[in-house]
Amino acid sequence: MNSSDPVRLTTDGAAKFDPVVLANGDIVYGVLETAVQTRLLRLRPGATPVKLHPEATTSEFEATFTADGAHYAFVQSRGNLNLKLVIREAATGKDAVFDPGGGFAGVRRPSFHPGGERVCFGAPAPTGQDIAVVGRDGRDRRTLTAGGINNWPAYSPDGGWIAFCSSRDGTFDLYVMNADGTGVRRVIALDGMQLRPAWAPDGRRLAFTWNRGGVYEVHAVNPDGTGLRPLAAAAERSDYPAWTPDGGAVVFVGERGGASDLYRVPAE
Repeated sequence: MNSSDPVRLTTDGAAKFDPVVLANGDIVYGVLETAVQTRLLRLRPGATPVKLHPEATTSEFEATFTADGAHYAFVQSRGNLNLKLVIREAATGKDAVFDPGGGFAGVRRPSFHPGGERVCFGAPAPTGQDIAVVGRDGRDRRTLTAGGINNWPAYSPDGGWIAFCSSRDGTFDLYVMNADGTGVRRVIALDGMQLRPAWAPDGRRLAFTWNRGGVYEVHAVNPDGTGLRPLAAAAERSDYPAWTPDGGAVVFVGERGGASDLYRVPAE
């Protein structure tokens, strides 16, 4: 192994999703605990993962945290095929809930504004799926996109931009827009789907998943479309990138030998 090889962080091999690295180095991620329940776990460096919400009886996934850790949000199944956004105050456990409505509807992939005032997410729409935003109290919904399937929004570290992926031009490509939904532009056009963007802490790079010829790989690119380079590639899947707080590494979910685990790879 050399210094650029991925380091394996978990060893249980269970299906994992959407890691996020907190300011103190802890990693929160989703794991398929049973055939019908996805649970959020918290991994402290050098420790065994623990349940973030031991009392949870339904699926919870796709967590996002404010920069100070005072609030976080996640997607929760509270009914049959109905996914709600839960916004929680960490110190008190007090929740605000955004419910997109009944039926086959649900929010996906929330991202907290770094200032903690608002949360953006993917939401069902008559034309496919849009990026929407609500306040920390779950109210004042505003829709930022229109047309096609738009998903995986991520606020930039300064809160001025949102990166997302959209099918508006055919396949799923990587885009950025102003935080108010204006100024949409495609970052880069590549063969194959681009998914799940994540901003580097300095806002100068985006990590994302690229389905390249049927193989999921993690790449990085500058927001202006220059500097494309691979971070994690293998014959099996590399997906769900998340930056470490210092910007020196990316944590991702890797499937190796049929097992799904968290890995860390240098990003410099």
